[in-house]
Amino acid sequence: MNTSSLIIEIFIEELPFSGVKKEIANVLPKFNKILQANKINAKIDFFWTPRRLILHSLDFPLFLNDEIVEFFGPPLSIAYNDGEPSIATNSFLKKLNITKDEVQIKQKNGKDFLYYSSTLKGKQTSILLQDIVMEFLASLNFGKSMKWGINDTLFIRPIRNIFILLNDNFIEIPSLASKYHFTQTNYIIPHRSKDKKAISNYKEYFDFLIQNGVIYSQMERKKLIVEQIKDIETKLNIKVEIDNNLLDEVVAITEFPTALYGEFESRFLTLPKEVIITSMKINQKYFATYKNNSLNNGFIVVCNILDTNSFSDVVKGNERVLKARFEDALFFYQNDLNTFNQINTDLRLKNIEFIQDSGSIFDKVQREKEIAKILISQIDCNSDVVLKALDISKNDLLSEMVGEFGELQGIMGSYYTNNDKLRIPLKEQYLPLQEDTELPTMPESGIIAIANKLDSIISIFAINKIPSGSKDPFALRRACSGIIKIIIKFNIPFNLKDILHLLKPQYKQIDTIAIINFFYERLENTLEMNQSIINAALKSNQDDLLQICLQIEALNKIIKSDDKDAFKSLFKRVANILKNTNINAESINKDLLLQIEEKNLYKALQDFRNLDLKTPMERVENLLRFKGLLQDFFDNVMINAEEKNIRENRILLVKGIYEEFFKVGDIREISF
Repeated sequence: MNTSSLIIEIFIEELPFSGVKKEIANVLPKFNKILQANKINAKIDFFWTPRRLILHSLDFPLFLNDEIVEFFGPPLSIAYNDGEPSIATNSFLKKLNITKDEVQIKQKNGKDFLYYSSTLKGKQTSILLQDIVMEFLASLNFGKSMKWGINDTLFIRPIRNIFILLNDNFIEIPSLASKYHFTQTNYIIPHRSKDKKAISNYKEYFDFLIQNGVIYSQMERKKLIVEQIKDIETKLNIKVEIDNNLLDEVVAITEFPTALYGEFESRFLTLPKEVIITSMKINQKYFATYKNNSLNNGFIVVCNILDTNSFSDVVKGNERVLKARFEDALFFYQNDLNTFNQINTDLRLKNIEFIQDSGSIFDKVQREKEIAKILISQIDCNSDVVLKALDISKNDLLSEMVGEFGELQGIMGSYYTNNDKLRIPLKEQYLPLQEDTELPTMPESGIIAIANKLDSIISIFAINKIPSGSKDPFALRRACSGIIKIIIKFNIPFNLKDILHLLKPQYKQIDTIAIINFFYERLENTLEMNQSIINAALKSNQDDLLQICLQIEALNKIIKSDDKDAFKSLFKRVANILKNTNINAESINKDLLLQIEEKNLYKALQDFRNLDLKTPMERVENLLRFKGLLQDFFDNVMINAEEKNIRENRILLVKGIYEEFFKVGDIREISF
């Protein structure tokens, strides 16, 4: 099969970062899937900039493989009558438009059939590309789509050209140009400050982009930005906070990035650093800088222009914009300091609805306090700090600063309070913000964070907005995982069944079973454990979520043990022995223990039961010592003895060991 180069460039108006973030990782898999459906095998590279999607291959087939097509006709036994083709045979010949001389005989399933085969010539892939590109564009989902001009076809942004070059031949697809309302040409438009050019081969295409201000590789742009920032760090003796999300966004909005350093007036450093960083990051896409471990009055802006003579103007322009933003922020901040309610829950929160049919933010605060009171009784903490912090925890939603930067809720409250003990709990009340971000640093913060998240889960479940599939608009899965991580970190007893029962008066309804199952479903992703271990722990009938997590951790020790294969065999034997057993005896009869192996196992069991075991891990570590005794028992003792009382006593001994394991989890559930 002959192969050659393929270039497909979809030239488009600037893609929004929100759309890029949503779909860009799916672009290449979707294209490859369409190629596979068309029986095309080729290695495809994918590059993108804010204005172009580029698919490139050096080994794209020019023709599909020839295919041998087989047809089986009627069985030979009915194919002919007196040497002449039967009605069935004539129908077969007519269907394929062949003569009887072209037919062969071939066996299938032990019988002879009329048979015909032909070679189907592989199609030219240049002909298939029209449907491939059409299907590919239709498969992309960058989020919100739009129409433009007289075009009725929806897409994320207007398409300006689709350049397709196969084997150095430009391929025109009029139907594509018509559907997406553009004029297809072999001209490539580089950076906005450069002129377009007709391209005739793939090497010329990539060279033209590089030479005219387009770094087409997203990875190269990212690498270049980081290198430029490091050069600025060295030159100015500063440190730059490289926020990975911001870095990804800057990569997505530039074709030829250049990192530049600018400054703002040092008086603005009196603003909380989160205000400065958030304003620069969210509004201006700047990177914050540090000097001597403190926030510096400088920033990094990444521009997308080629004219080096304009860089100073770019910096000055960005400095002017930032000054205006910081002037506003300073005004908001000073106003808030004078008006913020630092003692009680602000009554104005009654006018802000939390969520449909779940009351106001004021009501939410009251519910969170009730949750906190339950948790306070379970852990050693400063209850006064927890309840006072909760009283004012949502007041900063009424501040001008949070009105401008919603991301700063909670954080601003920590600056506005005049009680130093409340600053950290207020600042950490929403942690963790993402799956892998930091947790609260003190138990008081942890309780407040749990109260906030648990109230949201209960309230949203009550209005039947339960997450399903990939949909989770209220981020309840993240909230659930956050609660699990916090109770583990601070060792907070968390009997969810009892907690929900105590909270019933605070809510119109609580679906206890649904909420408990929701928490159980999050254990695998949160703890990153084998699901069978989680199932084993859940079978122990333990209701305290903290204990379940500790049991899962303890059972995982068995999986990680050097003797895991031996335990797998032992657990399997235990499962087989106890399968369908129904023994009425309540305790093991010591007098019926005849062999040394069962006597040793019994003694070890009694000694174990006398231990003062405080944690599931301690229990499992001591139970692991039963391996040798169990092995000796199974190797030397006939469990199915002829005498019923001896047989049942031995089964009861095995059951006794199993029941001690069961307090941590059902070992029969574990898959090694």
